This record gives sequence, structure tokens and C-alpha cells, in this order.
Amino acid sequence: MAGKPDNSQQHIGFGNWVAVGRAIQREAGEIGLASSLQKETSGSRDRNAVLLRFDEAIDREAIRSASRELFRDGYYTQSVEEAFKCLNNTVKDKSGLTDQDGFGLMQNAFSANSPVLKLNDFVTSSEKNEQLGYMNIFAGAMAGIRNPRAHEHGIDDQPEIALELLILANHLMRRLEESTKAE
Repeated sequence: MAGKPDNSQQHIGFGNWVAVGRAIQREAGEIGLASSLQKETSGSRDRNAVLLRFDEAIDREAIRSASRELFRDGYYTQSVEEAFKCLNNTVKDKSGLTDQDGFGLMQNAFSANSPVLKLNDFVTSSEKNEQLGYMNIFAGAMAGIRNPRAHEHGIDDQPEIALELLILANHLMRRLEESTKAE
């Protein structure tokens, strides 16, 4: 009979319709049919969470200024490159070794024999070992982190890797800021 409601179907309330809609979205996403808007919203949420972690971990102003905008916009590899270039340039400025760069600059600036920049009093064996270790970390960061990103293409740091490397740059910047120029 036309016009009469079909009482054989179960009544679905609004809350149930929402649940059905979510289930359809979830299934569509699983088979690759999710809308680009849904993907963008999810990606934005993920990006905001990663940016919050960046803001919590990166407290050296020079590293933040060099890398935050790139990191926020999803240019993770470039944010790492810029942070380590910033570190390199700050070592140049503080040491006065402006004609040097990268690996060699770090070896000369933080030399274990006659450092231009001292990380400690440089008297005890432990202090000299610390100077040597950090010289190698600074130099290694230039060779193994900055240089590949500055001279190669196709490096695609994921947010977690980029954040780990930026935390290292942040730590090294802290040590640099605390260093003193040898007399």
C-alpha cells in the first residue's frame, strides 16, 4: 500500500546514523576511497601533534628560527639542513674561523689538542676526553647529517627522524653557547 510506512524496517535514530556514517568512512578509507578532505584533516592533526613536540623539544632560539617554519610546513629534510647550517655558521662566528666550514671547521674549533672553543676547563683527562668526543660529534654531524642534505637530492626525512636530528642540533647549539673561546 502506497503511503503507509513500512513497519518491517527497524527505526534508526540519529546517533545510530552517525555510527553508520563513521563505519562507512572507515571502510572507505581502508579501501582507499576516503575523501581528500578527510585525509587533509587527519594529516593536519598529525602535523600539529608533531609540531607541538618540536616546540617542546627545541629551545635554542637560533635552531628554532632556522627550522621551525620549514618543519611546520612539512619540509622535514630542509628543516634539518637549515638547523645544521645554522649550527655551522654559529661555530664560525663564535670561533672566528670564518674561512673554514663543516667537518674541518668543527675539528679545528673543538680540537682535542688546542681548541679554539672549549666546552669545559680542559684540564683533567675527563675534560679532554669530553672535548675530543664532542669534536667528533660536531664534525660527524656536519659530514653525516648536514652534507648529505645540502649536496644530495632525494633525501626524505620523516617527521620522527627530523625531530631526532633537530634535537641533536639543539643540544649541540646549547653546548656551543656554553663554550668559551680559548685564550
